[in-house]
Amino acid sequence: MRNRKVIFGYILILVGILLPLYAFLGLSRGIVLDKSKYDRFMKSDVNQNLEEEVAAYNESLGDKSVIVDPFVTEDYVSDYSFMEDPDAVFCYLKIPKLDLTQPVYLDASNKHMAMGVGHIEGTDLPSRKKGIRTAIAGHRGYYDAIMFLHLDELVEGDRVFLEWQDKSLEYKVYGKEIIDPWDWQKLNPVEDKNILTLLTCDPLLPPRPKRLLVNAELVEEDKEALVVDSEPEEKVSVKVKRVNNIILATTGVLALAFCISLFKFIIYLKKGKSLK
Repeated sequence: MRNRKVIFGYILILVGILLPLYAFLGLSRGIVLDKSKYDRFMKSDVNQNLEEEVAAYNESLGDKSVIVDPFVTEDYVSDYSFMEDPDAVFCYLKIPKLDLTQPVYLDASNKHMAMGVGHIEGTDLPSRKKGIRTAIAGHRGYYDAIMFLHLDELVEGDRVFLEWQDKSLEYKVYGKEIIDPWDWQKLNPVEDKNILTLLTCDPLLPPRPKRLLVNAELVEEDKEALVVDSEPEEKVSVKVKRVNNIILATTGVLALAFCISLFKFIIYLKKGKSLK
């Protein structure tokens, strides 16, 4: 009877360590591997027809485009018919201050927002044309990814990038606001401006009835002097660094504790067999 109790105790310990370890491994994997996925995307083939497809999509929106809240709408069927593979990565979102590198998918569905971030249908796809607004939605953290957890850390002047294999669009944050889920006029285009809006749930802790918008405007290219970027490299937020380090350290501690407990369990089982 004693042996069974000890074995059951070891199993409980291993399961108790394994459950949080699984969650933290997912978070750590995202921190470490997101950049390698980005590197693979940047080395993949270029879609030569992308600009024409983007222009055609934006032209089709008209003045009566329908925008739906991606966090409460599950049955809405999107139409990105120009994409051969609806689950293919459209581009990458990079935010240096947040140490964030996330794939952007067309359609902010539950499936896509579990894989990265998603373009909200009914808003423009990104281009250099003025008078458009691109909206991208992401979770405020997910089961195994940080995603837009630190989006509220962005302030005026912070840089945001959308990147493809052959080009990059740079935006600068100019403001943020909290809206209701039905307040979609806030995502309307602004004449003579090219805006990127990042959207997530608010506040940080559930329930999250509001939506946080971070608005950034496209940086115009200086065609006369684009050889050297004179701006200093943006530093990662101290808060973001701290959270990332805590996640990685906790993963390491849990992994070590699991290995030690498993080793002791195996030794106990071997001793039990040798006494028979």
